[in-house]
Amino acid sequence: MEWDQLRIALGTKNKAKVTAVRLATGCEPICVSVPSGVSDQPLSEAETIAGAINRAKAALTQTPEAVIGLGLEGGLAYDKTYTGQWFLISICAAWDGSRLMLGKGLQFPLPPGMGDRVVREKIELSHVIDELGGTVGSNHQGGAYGLLTENRINRSDVFRDAVIAAITPFVSRLYIEKSPSDQ
Repeated sequence: MEWDQLRIALGTKNKAKVTAVRLATGCEPICVSVPSGVSDQPLSEAETIAGAINRAKAALTQTPEAVIGLGLEGGLAYDKTYTGQWFLISICAAWDGSRLMLGKGLQFPLPPGMGDRVVREKIELSHVIDELGGTVGSNHQGGAYGLLTENRINRSDVFRDAVIAAITPFVSRLYIEKSPSDQ
């Protein structure tokens, strides 16, 4: 399968995520709103991955003309082993009905106290970013990445990389399994 022949069902209508899929594939995804099945603000890598997988599978189920379902989920993960800080993570799950692939975007450190505030107040990171940046709907635009890096990278950039990582095994000949007798 070639990149330009992909028919992708994307489990969201979020503008930043739609842009990420366009940038990664050159294709226009078929966007459907589907639930993640996890909390609005995932607080671990496992929960973020579960949300992405749930969205990918639901998107493909609801879009019979698609060949791959994508789920994009942003979350937070706490590193208690090395740094004792919260990180913003971005996950893409790709599902073709039989194979599941995951791609991860940049894992980005949050400023001190930001992750703790999200946990303490039980709010989404986007609310904190909107407040600090004087914006509304930052999660549909540059997101936390844009605010923290002064737009050197944005949410679409990070999700684009996750999409490329998740879809590559479906389109690259190097991922086709060969038996030992074929080599």
